[in-house]
Amino acid sequence: MSLKALNLETLQKSDLINLLIAIPAGIVAALVTIAFRGAISGINGLMFTDGGDITKAFSEYPRIVWPVITTAGGVIAGFILLWALRHESKHGKMPDYLDVIDRRLPGIPVVSTLLRGFSSLASIASGGSIGREGAMVQLSALSGSLLGRFSRFQGVHQSDIIAMAAAGGLAAVYHAPFAGALFVAEIAFGVTAVQRLIPLFISASVAVLTVRSLTDYAPLYLYSSVSFSPSFGAIFTVLFIGVATGILGPLFISSIDKVRDWMKPISHPALRLGLGGLGVGLVAMISPLVLGNGFEVIDLILNNGDLQTPLLVLLVLKIVATAITIGSGAVGGLFTPSLLIGAAGGALVCTFLQWLGFDPGPVGLYAAIGMSALLAATSHAPLMSIMMAFEMTLNSSLLFPLMLATAISYVVASRLKVGGTYPVLARHNARFAAKNAFEYSTVASLITPCSKMYVDATLSEVVSEGLKQRTRYVYVVDREERFLGVVPTNVVASGIIDGSLKAGSAIDPFIEQEFTTLFQHASYEQAWAMFSNSPLERLPVLENAESRRLLGVITKAALLNKAKDFL
Repeated sequence: MSLKALNLETLQKSDLINLLIAIPAGIVAALVTIAFRGAISGINGLMFTDGGDITKAFSEYPRIVWPVITTAGGVIAGFILLWALRHESKHGKMPDYLDVIDRRLPGIPVVSTLLRGFSSLASIASGGSIGREGAMVQLSALSGSLLGRFSRFQGVHQSDIIAMAAAGGLAAVYHAPFAGALFVAEIAFGVTAVQRLIPLFISASVAVLTVRSLTDYAPLYLYSSVSFSPSFGAIFTVLFIGVATGILGPLFISSIDKVRDWMKPISHPALRLGLGGLGVGLVAMISPLVLGNGFEVIDLILNNGDLQTPLLVLLVLKIVATAITIGSGAVGGLFTPSLLIGAAGGALVCTFLQWLGFDPGPVGLYAAIGMSALLAATSHAPLMSIMMAFEMTLNSSLLFPLMLATAISYVVASRLKVGGTYPVLARHNARFAAKNAFEYSTVASLITPCSKMYVDATLSEVVSEGLKQRTRYVYVVDREERFLGVVPTNVVASGIIDGSLKAGSAIDPFIEQEFTTLFQHASYEQAWAMFSNSPLERLPVLENAESRRLLGVITKAALLNKAKDFL
């Protein structure tokens, strides 16, 4: 092997490559999000005179036309989605980028990802109540997959590059590099290991820097002029928001599941998404603020703008519109709709307390806190939710109340046991529960009955029992069931066959007292350590060191079966 090849191989195996690849991964992810935003703006520019704010653009047409626009967008999105589904039926189902990262799959398919991206584009451009980040991050992850596929550094797993690009994509969408990295770490990896976070931070930061250099960069919801003052009323309001959003988040997810169940009998995607678009258009006739992902409406709530729709009505209508859009099968995300519902919820709590005579402070502060709290309740990613709200507002005084409300909301939502936005979390939680059980459970739960011989048995009886049970050792106990040791059946059988031992002889001289045993209160981890250092497939389990009463055996297979759920 040449020196050049040796150096390349050494370089490929180093962590430096992960850091170097994170830079182009962040750049391409940022370019993808910019291109997707440009496509939305281009389509809206063709449809409206001013398509910058979808909630205002629709007012160019009579209200009766609004359902026609949303229905047409849904039908187009449905036909494109049907095209994607037919492609996937021939070439395999398209995995979500989170599944690719979690399961270490080789890459993301190009055609079906692009088709689903175009379907999402049709839904978004026609006013569907859905987040843009879903398609943007999936397409960013695809760019990472392609980067990994054509990379010459084979020592880096493609799923790691996909994770970097996904973090960069989310960071570019929300101008929040820290939250983008935490999102992938919390949701996809299920861990926040430093070794995996550093490349994500680099990719996310590079993505935001790329967006900043190519576009008119600004924090999405700059809200740094007002400070949170930790008075009794303010703390009470924060706690109230935490509980309220912890309940509201699962209700929001459940409403989506309910609409999805209603829509199941409609098999054709174009018809299903068309009906979804019609439903959103009809809801929009009550309030156009439900159109789109809700970005502009959040800004109005934070800055005390004129909504022209009561907060409670807006909250309910946005939940209904988003449930219809997502439940009908539209391709997109829930981030920004969740942020809007959370902002409306936080503002509503503050307004309600003001009506009761309390004065916790500016409504916008509690709207920002509600954004983080509800996002945690729906995504089950509290760290990301806190940092995203903080980075989007750049208000340092919000950090403490964000942490408090978001933690409470996450705990309440978790207790309600409603699935979050991302199915991969269920696998992480199952692994964590299995690992936790493995660390704290005792072998008593895995004990199975076993054969044994009393100390006054003969050699022929021991050999017969060993052959019947197909075991190398027969356990020997006294009449009080105390474990005395084992008799190796192969040694005794060989002696009887060659005539050196008499079949009717006592077994006392052949008992091996030094034999590995476990006590019933030993942990799974202790049993694992013993099996790792032993060729035996089963070990005897005793009651305790004093009585040494034989209770049964634990098998290696049973222990492995307990460990497989988290390995």
